[in-house]
Amino acid sequence: MGVTGLIRKLALTVGIMLLGLAAACGGDSGGGGSSESGGLFPQRANVVGSVASADALEAINLDLDQFLGMLSSNLQEEGEGFHKLFNIEQFRPGGLFGDISRVDIFGEITDSDDVDYFGLLLNGSFDEPALIAALESISGEKLVQRQHKGSNVYSPADDPDEFDLSVLNDSTFVIGSGGAVNDVIDIESGAAAAASGSIIDTFHDLDGGLFALAVKVPQDLADGAELGSLLELGDLPISLDFISALEIVGVGGALEDGSLGLTVTMDFTTEDAAESLEGFINGIVSLAGGFLADSGTAGLLDGLKVDRDGSRLTIEIEIPLSDIPDIFSDLTSPASVESFTSDGRPPGTPDIRVIGAVIGEPVPILQDITHVPEGQRVDYSDAPPTSGQHWPATAPCGFYPDGLPDERAVHNLEHGNIVVSFNFTNPAQVTALRQVLDGVRQFDDWGVARSYDKIADGQVALAAWGQLHRMDGVRPGEIGPFFEAFAGVAGPERFEC
Repeated sequence: MGVTGLIRKLALTVGIMLLGLAAACGGDSGGGGSSESGGLFPQRANVVGSVASADALEAINLDLDQFLGMLSSNLQEEGEGFHKLFNIEQFRPGGLFGDISRVDIFGEITDSDDVDYFGLLLNGSFDEPALIAALESISGEKLVQRQHKGSNVYSPADDPDEFDLSVLNDSTFVIGSGGAVNDVIDIESGAAAAASGSIIDTFHDLDGGLFALAVKVPQDLADGAELGSLLELGDLPISLDFISALEIVGVGGALEDGSLGLTVTMDFTTEDAAESLEGFINGIVSLAGGFLADSGTAGLLDGLKVDRDGSRLTIEIEIPLSDIPDIFSDLTSPASVESFTSDGRPPGTPDIRVIGAVIGEPVPILQDITHVPEGQRVDYSDAPPTSGQHWPATAPCGFYPDGLPDERAVHNLEHGNIVVSFNFTNPAQVTALRQVLDGVRQFDDWGVARSYDKIADGQVALAAWGQLHRMDGVRPGEIGPFFEAFAGVAGPERFEC
């Protein structure tokens, strides 16, 4: 299964969770069903979640019409019959499900493109005869009734396999597919045990706030995902090999003191995989700033906290409620990312996706950028330099383990090349850097890498004309974006090396 299918499944799950969040607007935050959150999750489920907050959308102050409209269009794509019966309009205040206090979700992710096993538990106040009659009236579909373990189960008369629904009691309503409703009834009646183990432990660790979601990643899905690189993101060569070692993902949110606190936990089979993700996050955080049009929104990433305890990685961030509408607008804006080709670039140069707020820091460009005789030394104020006087000839693209003089490298920078300077005493780090650069598509035409003892041991410095980015160790998620943003773009002259 590819990346798209996996993301689609998770997006559907989260989307329905947010549907529950919208539903909670009109309810009583102190309410709840006959069972505690998660008490009716079947053992088959590898995705479980819960949303509970009567005042969430009001506190966040999102545009409810825009929010519900987006969800409505997405749900409609998942099935016409389900959409008609479970119309999102019914989650508005005053609608059939407008007073829901909590929504629990569960499902099973497989290597199929369809989510065949899925359930949604609504906790509120329900009158079974009135509810069934209202649903038939809203959808225009006849619901047929059957019995399971003493509970009434209803299905569409035209397609009984499409979904089932049942009113378990006056405070709990369940709808689902693939036998999910029967499984919930079995647990409620005592005929089966609820889910347990690591996924439930993660869920309960995060539950108790606004929402909680836990996903147990099927090993065959992770192994078959072909995630060696994620080329869809601006053709950035970002390694995602650690995903094959991912076991449990948890996401939780809580409203406190005017902020939304988000917590993400990831459990891996190895500590190395968790450590690899730390490096990946560093690159993504740097890159994400370019996708957010507002500098204040991008600045929220500065408060990101990452903590690793063995093979578990925990990520935390607090977002002021007042900032969430702007973030929502930024993330959904079609103009948040602009793709273009520089007019001055030579024919045949690959198109570059330029991100508004790019990785790295600007360095003042020196006024004197003339040639000096070959072999003459230049007294640069910065190490490594990003502009200035230089030798007449450039260096061919490639990897220079024995070093390359600044005077040569600066001429490469003038031509729009990227110079990667590294100081590694550990040969393994040199090998790792070579491997990363082999995966950067612009390196062969626009890149020079050199050993450089004027920076700290273990450090890498990425230089473009008037731009510099430093890092400790080899970070693919930072190297790729730097090339993507500046290769063939920075510099008064633009020539492949």
